[in-house]
Amino acid sequence: MSRKFSRRSLLKATGVAVAGAFAAPYILRAAPLNKQKLRIAFVGTGGQAGAHIGLAQSESCPCYADIDPTHWDKIAGMAPQAKQYTDWREMFDKHEKEIDAVVVTTPDHTHAYASMRALKAGKGCYTEKPLTWSIPEARALAKVTAEMKLPTQMGNMGHDSDANRSTVEYVRSGCIGDIVEIHSWTGRPVWPQGPDALRAKSAAVPKGLNWDVWCGPGPLREYSPDIHPFKWRGWVDYGCGAVGDMGCHTWDAPFWAMDPDYPTVVELVEVDGAAKGVFPRRTHFKWTFPAKGNRPGYTAHWYSGGMKPPTPDEYGDFVGGAASKGKKIDLTGSGSLYVGTKGKMICIGDYGGNPNLLPKPAGFTPPPKTIPRSPGHKNEWLMACKGDKPWDFPASNFTYGGALTEVLLLGAMTERIGEKGTKIECDAVKREVLTQAAKDLMSREPRKGFSL
Repeated sequence: MSRKFSRRSLLKATGVAVAGAFAAPYILRAAPLNKQKLRIAFVGTGGQAGAHIGLAQSESCPCYADIDPTHWDKIAGMAPQAKQYTDWREMFDKHEKEIDAVVVTTPDHTHAYASMRALKAGKGCYTEKPLTWSIPEARALAKVTAEMKLPTQMGNMGHDSDANRSTVEYVRSGCIGDIVEIHSWTGRPVWPQGPDALRAKSAAVPKGLNWDVWCGPGPLREYSPDIHPFKWRGWVDYGCGAVGDMGCHTWDAPFWAMDPDYPTVVELVEVDGAAKGVFPRRTHFKWTFPAKGNRPGYTAHWYSGGMKPPTPDEYGDFVGGAASKGKKIDLTGSGSLYVGTKGKMICIGDYGGNPNLLPKPAGFTPPPKTIPRSPGHKNEWLMACKGDKPWDFPASNFTYGGALTEVLLLGAMTERIGEKGTKIECDAVKREVLTQAAKDLMSREPRKGFSL
C-alpha cells in the first residue's frame, strides 16, 4: 500500500483526534504533494538560514520573514514574487493557507514559538538546533508532532552521516564492551560568555530592524550589537550556551547509541567565569544515567571552553604513530571518547563520527551496517513532507530531537546555576526534574503577543 498522500488524505489521517485541539485551515490541493513543489515559508533568512534558503528555488516560496530587511537580499533573488515580513506572526496570519512547510532558523529562544505556529497549522517543520530554549517547549513540540503525525526535522545535519551511524553501530556491537563513561568536548564558545559578555553596550536599534520581534517571548531589553546578530548564545534569556550550540551535533551519536532517556543526576563538576544572566566562560558537567534493559548505567561528561577529559594513553599513537611514543599529545578541537569494559573508542570532530578503537585490535572487522543510510538530512524531511515517506522518516524528527534537546538543557541548567558541585536530581522513569533550583529555571512566562 502506498505511503504517498495528498493534503486531503493527510488531513483525514491526522485530523479526527486532534482537530478540536488544533483547529487550523488547510489548503486541499488536488494533486498529491509529491507531484508538486512544496510551498515553503522561511522564518529567518540570514545567518544559518543560508544553508536552507536554496529550497526557495528548488521548491517554491510564497513568503518569508526576518527581523532584519538587510537579510532579504539572497532569498529575494531566489523567490522574487514572495511576500516579505519582519514579523513572522503577520506572515502566518496572511499566508497560512498558501504554505505547505516551514523552515525556522531564528535564535534559540524563538524556535518553539514559530515552530508551534507551523505545527498547529498542520505544516511540516524544519527547525534549527537546539530544538528549543526550554525543556517544556521541547516536550510540547514533540507531543504535537506525534499527535498530528507531521513531518519534522531538527537541524543537526550530521545525524544523516555514515560516520555518525557507524559510531552508533560500533557502540551497539559491543566491540569495546559495556560503556562505562563517555566524554564529549567542544571548542565552543567562540562568542563572549561569563563576565566578558556582560560588557555588552547598548545602542540605537538599526533602521528597519524589528527588535521587538527579535526579543520575542524573552525580555525586551535595549538593543546591543554585542547580542544581535551573533553573540546572543551566551545570554541565558536568548541562547543555550555552548551545549545548546554544539551538543545536538557532538553529543548526538552518544545519545543515539545509548538511548538514555533521562539521567538521575546532573552535576556541575568544574566551572570558570560564572556570572548572572550569562553562561559561564567554560564548564565541565556530567550526567549519571541508570541502567536500561540489558545496558548497565554509565556517566556522560560534557566539556566546553577549552576544558577536556584526560588524554588516553593510546591517543598519541593514534595521532602520530609509533614516533609519538613518550610524547604528550593533547586532544584537539571537538570529539567524544567512549570508555568500555573491553576498550576505548574515540571520535574526533564536531559531529561525533569516524570511530577509531584505542588501540585498534589486529585483524579487527568493523561491525555490520545495521542502521539504514540516509538520502540526506534535508531530503529526509522533504520526502516526508511530500508523502514519499512516513511522517517520522526524518531520523532527527521532533520526537527524537526534542528528547535530545531536553537532556542537553538539563546540563545547561547546571551552568545557569553556576556553582561548582551543583546537582540536579531527576526521576529518570517519569522524566521529571526534582531539584527546586532547576525547576525555577525550566520555563518562563512569555512576553505578551507570544504564546505556544
